[in-house]
Amino acid sequence: MTKFETSFEQLKLELGDFLLAIQTVRKVDAAAFQRIDREATVLAHALKGQALIPKSLLNELYKASKILRAEAPYIEDRQGDLEAMADTLETTFDLILAGESPDDRLPGVPRII
Repeated sequence: MTKFETSFEQLKLELGDFLLAIQTVRKVDAAAFQRIDREATVLAHALKGQALIPKSLLNELYKASKILRAEAPYIEDRQGDLEAMADTLETTFDLILAGESPDDRLPGVPRII
């Protein structure tokens, strides 16, 4: 198994556990999301500049952001956190589609295209 495949499998497992806890017991584990975000960033770096991107990775990120947004109204005390998490995953998703990684976008630094 390649490093990419290992990272992707790890992301899928962690995302599944994270979302299951939100959907069943309404538990939001911020530390688990940090691990998910790091893993998604590693995958974005690995795919940077690649012409072909696995649909399964894009699907996982897309579905996870949609689930977070759908569950946010039902966890009122953490609604803002869940929406911010969804935004983070959507940003990573968008960067992967653009052939970039999170390090390419620096706040306050203009981009020249």
